[in-house]
Amino acid sequence: MKLQILFKDKQKGFTLIEMMIVIGIISIVGGLGLYFGFDSYRGYSAHSNRDLLVSTLQHARSQSISNVCFGNSSNPCEDGKPHGVKILNDKYIIFQGSSFTSRDEDYDAEIEINPNTTYSGMNEIVFAQLSGDISTAGDITLTDTTGRISTISINNEGQVIWTN
Repeated sequence: MKLQILFKDKQKGFTLIEMMIVIGIISIVGGLGLYFGFDSYRGYSAHSNRDLLVSTLQHARSQSISNVCFGNSSNPCEDGKPHGVKILNDKYIIFQGSSFTSRDEDYDAEIEINPNTTYSGMNEIVFAQLSGDISTAGDITLTDTTGRISTISINNEGQVIWTN
């Protein structure tokens, strides 16, 4: 007589505890991934605002050095003019003129920005016609909601330098 071991009820699949452990591990890894992903996104957003401001400042300085002057038939412009940047809470404005209050409003270029960034320091920068110099050197400090700080320095010659 042959001995037969009958194990017809071989288990196939996973137990409930095994499934719960796997789901828990996946949840932890996914949560960490989301946390670091959002942190990277916030960092990108802060650097994006800084890069946009640096680009805006360099554009205004370039227009001043190139002696650009926007005009039309009712307001002709024979010579170039100084150009500058005004920093507001929700936008940057590139303007033509010796100051923001005496600018040629028809030629403003408005650039919308992320409102989650606060600014301190210089809020109006005017670059001199042909040279690109500014009258008073200074810094602009950008702070986002997570506390990341970037500093943009502008020297008397209009050179724009930034740090994280």
